[in-house]
Amino acid sequence: SDLSSGINAEYGGHIKICVSRNSVFEDSFNQIINVPAQELRRRLFITFKGEEGLDYGGLAREWFFLLSHEMLNPMYCLFEYASKNNYSLQINPASSVNPHHLAYFKFVGRVIALALFHNKYIDKGFTLPFYKRILDKPLTMLDLKSVDEDFYNSLKWVKENDLEECGMELCFAHEFEV
Repeated sequence: SDLSSGINAEYGGHIKICVSRNSVFEDSFNQIINVPAQELRRRLFITFKGEEGLDYGGLAREWFFLLSHEMLNPMYCLFEYASKNNYSLQINPASSVNPHHLAYFKFVGRVIALALFHNKYIDKGFTLPFYKRILDKPLTMLDLKSVDEDFYNSLKWVKENDLEECGMELCFAHEFEV
């Protein structure tokens, strides 16, 4: 027996989401962000404005696909590629330029949870440290290797070598606005 179907039966009913293809991110955000988390365990019933069709799973699959692409839209400034050679996604450090970034991250977390709960596919993958943070697992320096191997190797070299013997100094600086 499927665990999720038992949980859905417990809550009964559906979560009805009606979105426009032209504004799938905003429409989905406005409909999902204030729904209590327990309610999101109900069966999804997705419709696209101006289109006929019953959701027997295909529309929900398409909605997750379209929404996962939109979550990564550079216009929202939420995510970036981990490095030039790694197309896994990580949180964009400049995401605060978007005044709604915190609410959008909460929404993205809900969409990821919905996809996991309803056995749906999200089109893009995130970095290992991102997944470990979601699962509340401790991060290690080795996790950096999956994100940026050059950066990992540089840190490893600094950790394993005596910088004074090499005639080098280590200095950290951080700029911030007051």
